[in-house]
Amino acid sequence: MRIALLGDAHANLPALEAVLEHARGQGATAVWNTGDFVGYGPFPDQTVRLLRSVQAVSVVGNYDLKVLDVPRRRARNKPPKQTLKRLAASWAYNHLSADSRDYLASLPVQQRLEQAGRRVLLCHGSPASADEHLYGDTPDARLEELARSCQADLVVCGHSHQAFVRRAGDVLFVNTGSVGRSDDGDARACYALLDLAPKTMDAAHFRVEYDLQRTVRELRKFRLDAAFVQMVVQGRSLDHVLQSAQPPAGPVSETATLRAARHLAEECNSEAAHSEQVTRLALRLFDELAGLHGLGPRQRLWLHLGGILHDIGWAEGRQGHHKTSQRIILQSPLPGLDERERRIVACVARYHRKTLPKPAHEPYALLDGSDRHSVDVLAGLLRVADGLDCDHLSAVRDLDCEVLPRRIIVRCQARFRVEAERQKALDKGDLFNAVFRRRLVVQWRLSGPAGATEQAT
Repeated sequence: MRIALLGDAHANLPALEAVLEHARGQGATAVWNTGDFVGYGPFPDQTVRLLRSVQAVSVVGNYDLKVLDVPRRRARNKPPKQTLKRLAASWAYNHLSADSRDYLASLPVQQRLEQAGRRVLLCHGSPASADEHLYGDTPDARLEELARSCQADLVVCGHSHQAFVRRAGDVLFVNTGSVGRSDDGDARACYALLDLAPKTMDAAHFRVEYDLQRTVRELRKFRLDAAFVQMVVQGRSLDHVLQSAQPPAGPVSETATLRAARHLAEECNSEAAHSEQVTRLALRLFDELAGLHGLGPRQRLWLHLGGILHDIGWAEGRQGHHKTSQRIILQSPLPGLDERERRIVACVARYHRKTLPKPAHEPYALLDGSDRHSVDVLAGLLRVADGLDCDHLSAVRDLDCEVLPRRIIVRCQARFRVEAERQKALDKGDLFNAVFRRRLVVQWRLSGPAGATEQAT
């Protein structure tokens, strides 16, 4: 008999679906689940319902119990401080149906089974406690102590999120690893297959790719903390993510900040070629007009970051993606930037399209006059650069600017005719015109062996 051993799904439905499909493909005919259905992930109720639908033999996990305990904590006269862990539990409780809550509450802490003549103990943490962590390097003496008292031939556990198969005396210990939130730096889902027969008892682990972006999109849709996104992306615990997000003791290089921004853009499945083209053109405009705007290297970095991240809101769809980009940036740690600078970058990205900056817009309103001016200038440049790549074809090779008393002429070298890009840049030049108090003019010429043709407005 082949049995899928899994646990710690933590409301990550895409990961659970992928594991169950993989297990079926490997010939598994039963599912044993070590608990922690919910917590941190965005699909708590769906996860419970799916495991029930496949008739998984399950125990309740320690985090499941914390979620079920939310009403009692809320009833206290002085509610405890809302840490991220407690907020995650409260959110999970609110998004579980009454039926799913009742089901979790009905589950035992341990299940004893007999299969193929073998005594099996299914538990969450260890035979001694749902809160005890068992690891691959847990001392042999501790496993032997548990083996002597567990009255089982096979112990299946989870909780530590670290997969292992170990033998202590006559007892085989299998930790399933985590389906929904690994803690070893590998973001893939993890589970084990058990081959059980009267004369054999073997287990092997598998890592399974899943639609991680679907989980990330749902986390962001519900505006859950950015740390929860990083947990599934990095395959790490909340404590590890929060610790790694702390600013280092020394200064952070711009290279590290830009690398983090590109990583965030990649997580959001942003179109890298377009973002890099828009960023390159925006920085060229910044450099060409440096004598006019008077901004310095730090403001140039803000523009660079805003360019990389301006379209990450597409992760949740086209409509309002500029506002979504702003929200994601505000929620995401960027090493080397404090809260004020992250707010500036978020505003630059937000105003790459649609409405111009207004004092009524809260993130913008929180900035002082100098920072608002920086946002106006940088967003004005970014809007024009975005227009110059409106078809996402990277047609503009380079540009230069001529500043006149009433006009700024932007001359583009193009690989082919860019009349649509020229017109779009003009359409998006409203903030540019207001900031520089000059009318934007865009000209282009073909670069290459075809000769030169100019088009001006």
